[in-house]
Amino acid sequence: MASTTTVAASTTSTTSTTTTTSAPTTTTIPVECSNEPAETTETDTDENVDASTTTTTEAAETDGEETEAPTTTVLNLGTNDSISTVGLGEVTFGMTVAQAQVAAGTDLINCAPTSDCYRVTPAQGPEGISFLVTESTIERVDIVAGPLTTRSGIGIGSPEDEIMNLFGDQIETHVNDDSSVDLIFVPQDESDAEFRVIFTIRDGVVETFRSGRIPQVTVQNPCAG
Repeated sequence: MASTTTVAASTTSTTSTTTTTSAPTTTTIPVECSNEPAETTETDTDENVDASTTTTTEAAETDGEETEAPTTTVLNLGTNDSISTVGLGEVTFGMTVAQAQVAAGTDLINCAPTSDCYRVTPAQGPEGISFLVTESTIERVDIVAGPLTTRSGIGIGSPEDEIMNLFGDQIETHVNDDSSVDLIFVPQDESDAEFRVIFTIRDGVVETFRSGRIPQVTVQNPCAG
């Protein structure tokens, strides 16, 4: 369930109003996002607004009038979702950030100042997720920790041999500069020809994995440089 902000009115002799904000529930920020942790910034105004809040309710001092109940947003992004060639759960590649937030049912927090290429991470949901945004649309998802897996059940810690046994000749290999190995799943369906799922292997098991559109998915750090 997405976090909410409750704005409460206090009754005082001077009829002043104070505002409280609830701290957002956040996932563990992925490695790529660790330099820009999500924080709530307070101002000197009468109302402090949490950037990752999805709903707000105002309470008024009225004679016998009930306050409006807060509107809630259902969190769609959960541990039952899986990585596919075209996205994560209801979030699919090609969506804008606004569309992805609706699909996920939670805010997507910028990991760095917005540019032509940047990452966002869900304010709520499983840990270890970051989405890559290029030219205003989501084109890749990285999983660096947590319980999420592909539809075939491959996730962090899965053995390299299991991937090879599952996908056989649909796997291409690439050795990275840090001696890790990328196992690249190449879909057979023509409709998925521009997408890949890539498992980074270290010491015989999956260290991280990602899915996305070519060319963004094939580069380890597409926003670098």
